[in-house]
Amino acid sequence: MSTRRKIVLTSTVVLLLAAALGFGSFATFNAQTNNANSLFAHGTIVLSNTKQGGTACLSTGGGNTNTNVNTGCDQLLNLTVKKPGDSGTANLTLKNVGSLDASTFKVFSPTCTNSDASGESYHGTGNPCSVVQLYIQQWTDNTFSTPSACLYGGATGSTCNFSDATKTLGAFATNYSSSTNGLSLGSGLNAGASAYITIGVQSPSSADNTYQGRQSALDFDWYIAQ
Repeated sequence: MSTRRKIVLTSTVVLLLAAALGFGSFATFNAQTNNANSLFAHGTIVLSNTKQGGTACLSTGGGNTNTNVNTGCDQLLNLTVKKPGDSGTANLTLKNVGSLDASTFKVFSPTCTNSDASGESYHGTGNPCSVVQLYIQQWTDNTFSTPSACLYGGATGSTCNFSDATKTLGAFATNYSSSTNGLSLGSGLNAGASAYITIGVQSPSSADNTYQGRQSALDFDWYIAQ
C-alpha cells in the first residue's frame, strides 16, 4: 500500500471517530421555567361548644362542613322544682377550631316557650318567659373568675347581676332572635381563640302563684362568621 493511500485511510478513520464523538456538531440555546402545583385552598370556620364538665360539641357534628350547624350540644340548664328568688348558672367555653378568623361572633334565641312543668300536677297560668331574669357574663379565661364584660343583664361595672328586672328570657328572645340581629359577643373570634361565658338565670322574688308549676324554655344559638 502506498504512503498516499495510507494517509487517506488514516484521515477517513479520524473523521469517522470525530463524528461518533460529536466533534464538529453545533449546540442549541435553551431556557426553561416551571410554576408547579398552583393551588387555591379554602380555610375553615368551625365552632366548638363545651359546657363545663361536658364534652366538646362541634358545629360540624363531627362530620363534614356541608351542614355546619349542630343543634345537639349539651343542655346548659335544667332547673326544676325552684321557688321565687332561686337562680342557677352554667359555664361555657366557645372556641374557633377552624383555620380562618371569625369577624362576627353572636348569640341569639329564636323563641322563649312557656308551658306547664312536667312532673307537676298543679299549674298556674303565668308566662315565666316574661319574668325569669337572664344575664350573660364574659370572662377573661377558663377559670371563670375574672370578668371581662357583662354582655346582657344587670351589672356593676363588668360583673353581671340580676339588678335589671327587664332583662328576661322573653326580652332576650324578642330582641335577639336570629344571626342577623343577634347579640354581639365582641369583635370576633380568631382561629384558635376561645371565649368563656356564664349564663345566669333567676326567678324574681316577686313571682306570684300564677307561676306555680310553670316553666320556660329557651335555646341559645352561638354563631361565628368569617
